[in-house]
Amino acid sequence: VYLVLLAVASVGAAVFMDNLDHQTANPKAMLEVLRHADSWVISLLYIGTFGSFIGFGFAFGQVLNQTFLAGLTGGAAPTPAQTAAASLHAARIAFVGPLLGSISRVWGGKLADRRGGAAVTLWTFVGMACAGVLVTLSARADDVTPGAATGVQLTGLIGGFVLLFVLSGLGNGSVYKMIPALFETRAATIPGPTVERAAWSRSMSGALIGIAGAIGAVGGVLINLGLRASYQGAAKSATAAFVVFTLFYVGAAVLTKVRYRR
Repeated sequence: VYLVLLAVASVGAAVFMDNLDHQTANPKAMLEVLRHADSWVISLLYIGTFGSFIGFGFAFGQVLNQTFLAGLTGGAAPTPAQTAAASLHAARIAFVGPLLGSISRVWGGKLADRRGGAAVTLWTFVGMACAGVLVTLSARADDVTPGAATGVQLTGLIGGFVLLFVLSGLGNGSVYKMIPALFETRAATIPGPTVERAAWSRSMSGALIGIAGAIGAVGGVLINLGLRASYQGAAKSATAAFVVFTLFYVGAAVLTKVRYRR
């Protein structure tokens, strides 16, 4: 089904998205933008937002499936019926997070227009750190409680994940809003005609948007590798991975505060 949708989208893009004039790739700008420290900082922040959205989009269903399966089996080898039941329970919930995260991205951009990209990004990471704590505590409580996860534990786990999706969507929009503001500020310090400085700012912004998007996607891979390593550990739990993710969000909030909100 998804291959068909991808094919339709590709044909639609080729036929209807060809109305932009004078827009060509600029390898020189992409190399130049890499010399700016802010480019790497923005890319790191985008790993935390876009990478989280991509990574949790893949992992949320798996985490739910593992949680439901553990409750059904009580630690024993699962039967085909139990595996199917756990997958069905997970599928009923897992789509909600990515859906809300996609919707919230639009509002992240709107909030950044009104409040500033750095301010929205800072509070987004603060919120993601709090949501990470909620997920971690819920997962830890499930680890130390025999039998199936309780309603409170499931509520904390699912609620924390949904918050992470919504906040990562907001952050996707706000981090991208920071990019043109950064280069407009830098362009103001460059000698030369206003038109040339504006063109340089647009060129650098466009290059960094592409690079940050590519680097940010790496975060999705790192999240899934972290969860896999955590599940393969002695505890057979995702709790350790959630601790690492939460610490990253704390670090990203501090970095945003120190560099862009002084």
